[in-house]
Amino acid sequence: MSTIIGTGISVKLDSFMAGKEAALSAYHQIGRNDPGIIITFISTIFDQEAAIKGIHSIIRDAPLIGCSSIGSISSYGPHKDSVAVFMISSDSIRFSCGTGDKVSKNSRLAGSKAAMKTLDSTRKSGPKQAYMMFSESMSGNSADILRGSQEVLGTSLFIIGGGACNKSCLQQTYQYMDTEIKTDSVTGVLISGDMRLGIGKSNGWQPIGKPHKVTMAKSNTIKEIDGKIAVEIYEEYFEKSFDELKNEGICKLGINYPIGIRQMDGNKEYLTRVPLTIEGNGFLILNGDIQEGEDVSLMIGDKDLVLKSAKKAATEAMNSIEGAKINFAVMFSDIGRLLLLRNDAYKELEIVKETIGRNIPILGCYTFGEYAPFNTTESMGESRFTNHSISIILFSE
Repeated sequence: MSTIIGTGISVKLDSFMAGKEAALSAYHQIGRNDPGIIITFISTIFDQEAAIKGIHSIIRDAPLIGCSSIGSISSYGPHKDSVAVFMISSDSIRFSCGTGDKVSKNSRLAGSKAAMKTLDSTRKSGPKQAYMMFSESMSGNSADILRGSQEVLGTSLFIIGGGACNKSCLQQTYQYMDTEIKTDSVTGVLISGDMRLGIGKSNGWQPIGKPHKVTMAKSNTIKEIDGKIAVEIYEEYFEKSFDELKNEGICKLGINYPIGIRQMDGNKEYLTRVPLTIEGNGFLILNGDIQEGEDVSLMIGDKDLVLKSAKKAATEAMNSIEGAKINFAVMFSDIGRLLLLRNDAYKELEIVKETIGRNIPILGCYTFGEYAPFNTTESMGESRFTNHSISIILFSE
């Protein structure tokens, strides 16, 4: 049998029927074989419970994992306001799932718990190859979720995935584990077996103006930049008052103009962070941590550069798998890229398909922040958390 991928997409307005239609399509494509894993991404316009029930009306016993997303990504294209169901049936790949809760209380512990549970359920299933996780992204510290996972799984294992997202900032997001619909949680799946992986990641966002220095910070809170209250960097660049930024929502502005952390290893790409909220004293609460002394800049996206970064990520993934036959690909693209590209979002996917092969099954979604190895040309090991990137993972048996 080898490995078979089934893909189902539905935009039906009835939530139960959308889940059922997407699952039925995916199930038919795998020849009604038993899937080793079901991965689903569901827009928050749907009743989450009804959509999950619709999926389980077709197949009940397979493990299911996923998260809410503004849109799904598949070989058929990007689809906003959809239910996407991906089924993987394989006699050579094994999957074990786990979940951790209370991200907002202790992000690191939540990440650790989810990873530990995947190990607890792992039997003799071949070498561990990758860990895919989906997490709450509107609270807590996503970089700490990753650290918690790495404390259990190590830093040399590929960790991929991203933050669940919604249509607007600070609305509730959801994470799925079997029949459960969770919030404030991390869900993960450990992928094991005899296979080769190729991975590529790129960004495309560029700094605006001169760099600044983080002069006071703790965890994911920036208190001062250049000795000034942190929010002033946005007040000065956009000529908006503190009250305007707070009332309009700093997150919406931050998705388009994030804070970029300059890397000191010669990599021209920046790690980016999105401010979620502003504290009353003008401190910026980010979705990932930042250190005092970091050089930072406000960042801006450019459509042409973002599309070029898709080509770069896909090419890196192809180069790192060295011509092996690709069974399927996983792709995560940041919500910031979708909001920038808008009606041109399909072009990003087309570039990837042209590079990796048009007949390769693709599964993925838009995320609020991504987990992926940061410098794939230098190190194929340690993953980092960043925003505004595209990550592509190729699987070959």
